[in-house]
Amino acid sequence: SKQRSGHTMAAVVPQRDCDEERLRALGKRLLDQECAFAKRYRCLFALMNVKPSELTRQPLLACLQDQKHGALLRHEVAYVLGQMQDEAEEVVGELIRVVGDETDDVMVRHEAAEALGAIGSDTGVSVLRQHLKDETREVAETCELALRRIEDAAASRDGDVPEHEGSQFNTVDPTLVSEGVSGKTREELERLALDETASMHDRYEAIFAARNRGGEEAVSLMSKCLETAKSALLKHEVAFVLGQLQNAQATEVLVRVLKDPAEHPMVRHEAAEALGSVAESDDQVMGLLREYCKDEVQCVGQSCVVALDMLETKENFEYCEALA
Repeated sequence: SKQRSGHTMAAVVPQRDCDEERLRALGKRLLDQECAFAKRYRCLFALMNVKPSELTRQPLLACLQDQKHGALLRHEVAYVLGQMQDEAEEVVGELIRVVGDETDDVMVRHEAAEALGAIGSDTGVSVLRQHLKDETREVAETCELALRRIEDAAASRDGDVPEHEGSQFNTVDPTLVSEGVSGKTREELERLALDETASMHDRYEAIFAARNRGGEEAVSLMSKCLETAKSALLKHEVAFVLGQLQNAQATEVLVRVLKDPAEHPMVRHEAAEALGSVAESDDQVMGLLREYCKDEVQCVGQSCVVALDMLETKENFEYCEALA
């Protein structure tokens, strides 16, 4: 189901039980600012693959609540809570608080809104509606996507709109792919994905339909999106999808995005992490990532640290599928 054997943080393996002592150790390391950043990242994604409980919830929420942990780690915590689809009241409540906090980092607010869409709780609908006109474009667009996802998931559960089962990727995607869009030709999907007049939902749906087919055509479409799209939100999702596809042919375009200081930080960060999934661990890519570990934009530099960790450890284990 993948272009080559590899690893990605995106994949959610079937949730499993884990003994309390191990969970407490993972939570403690996640919050330990003295611990190497890549190790904290591993702990985060190890927690994602455990059944939700107070022992997973407590450290994740503690990290999300405290801005000292930085935007990159906190936004990944929001992502993980969404992937776990943890409907606990305190989880949904904290995600709602983050979306509504206009002083918080855009990446964190965006990811919290996306997580509310993934969880699908009716409690989150009100804050998502309130921020459809948010001053930050990325947050407003995410709220639009999250509300549509909640509606589509409800319709799918009710049997009104069957969700298309065309994905081999174990992720809770921000947009469900309908049978109608899944059946479009490659040319139709490309036209829709690149259409600046189309809704963000429709463009996302085309991107995920193309991802589900995979192959070089998907990589080509994603590359065109990165080169021409005006929305930072769309481009960051495309970079994420290229990481999922794990096709080394995406290396060149991802490197270009990472090296562009004019690009939105959330797009550059996602391109850096995707390189950890798609790039061959050759001297050129490793050298570039080491150089950009010192990037003045913190989330970009930290993402390069994570990408290097993924590339350097790929021969030893499937990244984050083993408990860190």
